[in-house]
Amino acid sequence: MKSVFRHQERSLAGLTLASLALACGVLYSSPGHAAGGDVSLTGPNSIFDGERALGTSGLSSLEGSSGGGIASWATIGGYGSKKGVGMAFHYSYVNVTNYWDQNAGAILGLYDRVELSYSHNFFQTRGTGALLGIGKGYQFDLDTGGIKVRLFGHLADKTLIPQFAIGAMYKHDGDNKVIHEVGAKSTDGADVYFAATKLYPSIGLLINTTMRLTKGNQWGILGFGGDRNDSYHPQFEGSLGYLPSFIPGLVVGVEYRTKPRNQNFTPESNWFDVYASYFVNKHLNITAAYVSLGTIATFRNQTGVYFSAQTGF
Repeated sequence: MKSVFRHQERSLAGLTLASLALACGVLYSSPGHAAGGDVSLTGPNSIFDGERALGTSGLSSLEGSSGGGIASWATIGGYGSKKGVGMAFHYSYVNVTNYWDQNAGAILGLYDRVELSYSHNFFQTRGTGALLGIGKGYQFDLDTGGIKVRLFGHLADKTLIPQFAIGAMYKHDGDNKVIHEVGAKSTDGADVYFAATKLYPSIGLLINTTMRLTKGNQWGILGFGGDRNDSYHPQFEGSLGYLPSFIPGLVVGVEYRTKPRNQNFTPESNWFDVYASYFVNKHLNITAAYVSLGTIATFRNQTGVYFSAQTGF
């Protein structure tokens, strides 16, 4: 039975990555680009034109979409303009009191309008797994495929109107035993969210607010729904960032995310982080943060560090 779920997990990952690759191939071979004759992969006349301003691609979130570390923003990943596309790849690492998590993923941004994303989380229980009775070093795996569409507005123009986007994520948890034993209803779930993000360059201020409908326990690591609640309820995600003019490329800020309480087995806490992110250039971004994740699987005060590196064009 376990092999069947592993096969489904690999199929989901393969399908999402294949979709990203197919989209790249279709766009590159489209008549508009073919008519141009000499088309390179990067540069002003290329499909990956990189014409958007530094930082407008956002960071990489824990679930793979562009945004902050724990919040999804209305940004479209990569630096492609409305006439081009962009891509980004990331690796993130979180180390808290009793657990650590690694995350790797990719984003494809289409014409500054649509974003496709995929990420895989490797959540390690370390020695805590033995204390929970599931075995030392027990690992939970979570695949997330996402789509986001910019509705209207622009992130960094001179108006006061934010960039608005709507997004959806499909998540599959590779575990089929432990999550049901702790009360989860399903290994698969979907999130829908609506985000508004605005950068005010003149005062160096970034503001984001997101409303998410989700049944994910610990964002899906512990399955979806529970014996306490199995319905969708809105959750809030907020981000504030400051861009000091004396250090171009640097963003410092805070994020906050509310969480559902679906399981009687363990309370679930809201998340908070304080971050610093530096855009070396359009091809490299490095982020470090202090994170406070509260209670995870009965173990309280899960605080620690977050690191992420993103590359793209």
